[in-house]
Amino acid sequence: MWNDWTTLQQIYFCIALLFSAVLLVQLILMIIGIGSDSGEGVDLNGDGNPDVTVDGDSGPLFTVKGLISFFAIGGWVGFAIGDGSLKTGWVILISVASGLVALVAVGFALRAMAKLQTNGVMDINNAVGKVAEVYLTIPEKCSGTGKITVELQGRFTEMAAMTENDEPIKTGSKVKITKTDGTTCFVEKIF
Repeated sequence: MWNDWTTLQQIYFCIALLFSAVLLVQLILMIIGIGSDSGEGVDLNGDGNPDVTVDGDSGPLFTVKGLISFFAIGGWVGFAIGDGSLKTGWVILISVASGLVALVAVGFALRAMAKLQTNGVMDINNAVGKVAEVYLTIPEKCSGTGKITVELQGRFTEMAAMTENDEPIKTGSKVKITKTDGTTCFVEKIF
């Protein structure tokens, strides 16, 4: 089989096999959660700051994943058409064009996926001014904490709450969040 192929096919087969294997390893690592799709980079010295940015998925079209796709797709196309029926120049041109299409397609796909990502970090300061419902009674004059439920950043969440009112605020009451201290909401009862 190997000896039946042209030299050009053998070269393209080696390129395609190598980069397809790398693509497969990337896919497996991504599925099990080890691959870094965040574009944050690699921390080599353990100080918490990325030392090398490997793949800016939301940035340019020319990413590591895109280049691997370029060589894998271009290699397989070159292998498929490099049987001697076309001149070598045409085989190279068609395989490079196919690789470029794969590179651009992966770049656009990664950009589209990056737009779908959200931070997911809840910022309690976004709760100020919102109306919430008391879940656990809030003791009077900041003598303890109760709990409220509020819709914040597109999801319902439970938060610790205190009040400066002279009376406790009972479960089921509606309250307005007036301020936060970073962990606890301060509320006033809505009459």
